[in-house]
Amino acid sequence: MKTVEIVERIEGEAKLSCIWKNNIVSDARIDFLNFRGFEYILEGKSPLDALVYTPRICGICGQAHLKATVDALENIYQNINEPLQVTNKAKLLREIGLNIEIIDSHIKWFYMFILPDIVKLDTNDLGIYTPLKGLRWLEACKNASETIKALAVIGGQWPHTSYMMPGGVVSDPTLLELSSMQNYIYGAIRFFEQSISGVPFDKYLSFDSVNDLEYLKGDLKYFKDLSFKYSLEEYGKSYDRFITLGSSFLFESGKMRQRIAHRLDLSKIKESDEHTFLFENDKLNKQKTTWSKSVSYDNKFFETGPLSRAMMSNRKFIKNIHKSYKDSSFTRIMARMDELAFLLENTKELIKKVDISEESFIKPIISLKDIENARGSSVIEACRGSLFHEIYIEKGKISKYDVITPTVWNLGPENKTQKGIAQKAIIGAPSIEIARIVLRSFDVCSVCTTH
Repeated sequence: MKTVEIVERIEGEAKLSCIWKNNIVSDARIDFLNFRGFEYILEGKSPLDALVYTPRICGICGQAHLKATVDALENIYQNINEPLQVTNKAKLLREIGLNIEIIDSHIKWFYMFILPDIVKLDTNDLGIYTPLKGLRWLEACKNASETIKALAVIGGQWPHTSYMMPGGVVSDPTLLELSSMQNYIYGAIRFFEQSISGVPFDKYLSFDSVNDLEYLKGDLKYFKDLSFKYSLEEYGKSYDRFITLGSSFLFESGKMRQRIAHRLDLSKIKESDEHTFLFENDKLNKQKTTWSKSVSYDNKFFETGPLSRAMMSNRKFIKNIHKSYKDSSFTRIMARMDELAFLLENTKELIKKVDISEESFIKPIISLKDIENARGSSVIEACRGSLFHEIYIEKGKISKYDVITPTVWNLGPENKTQKGIAQKAIIGAPSIEIARIVLRSFDVCSVCTTH
């Protein structure tokens, strides 16, 4: 038996095809059918134009695309031996902005995409988690919206901010504005404490054992209890291989198969278009099924995202949950909500470090439009995982722009030797409802994937 359905309530939409044998999924395929073309749009444009275009690749993680772009442009200066001077203030404001965007995304993902589906396994009455009218659903939306205002303080707007520039940021917050940002963060901390974890914030941050799951109250306890009732700790397992390309004040880069290695060789990242539409008439080719490419590191598929970051950064609570339940949907979801707490704590501390007396922006001596031939690349951590940007300039114009998003890592198609990460994770699901939860545990972003 085969089932095919369009999965919505994600960023964009995807087609999930499942083959069933003895009432479990024996094979699965995830296809992305909407093409957007940002990489082609950027060809021939001024390099600085990318700062306006790439944040519009996605309405959820535009800040991540902006930072990836500015880092790639600054890498061009590095590669022509004209490195830019960027103040600590500018670096902090960039990271604070990215953190806030990830915080906003984590809250919305849990309450809009994950909890409703898991609650539906148990009852058709979603109660306080009912979309658009449930008490907790509305509280979560309000807290996410209030938190993202902290980003608008330094970005001027959200989404699609463009306040980062090669050389710094075009933002100069006052002490009053920084205090306002702190207030927004403290509001999100209170929401995490009172509604998400149900335990004092400092106590949650001290969790380091799988046994600490028993102390959870609030919505994470409800999630945990339903997860074990419906065996989500058994489903959603893939290769148990992880990669984190970017590093920050909170995250460490590296990869893990049996053990962690913190050295990465970005030349080992390879894209494949074996199953990818490259032109409209490719849809007549039965081997081509999706606009998504696949990407591997050293010829292996690796999972990226909050679970990978927890493993690389040695967050003991999640590492010990992983020891018990491996890369299951339960572990993956817990890792993301755990990351939310640490992002809130980290962002609160980073705001304190901003020195308003420092310059926000130091203008480059050389204009990008005067550069004859150069290449730049960057890797950062977005809400869903590792994001890679690469830009080539010829005669002051963009000749090529390449974007590899987290969803390409996690939900790209299989190749000749191995299933894709999410594809493998879905195999073994006992129902279409569980298959959907496994898929959403990766936080699908169709629009980033088919950029």
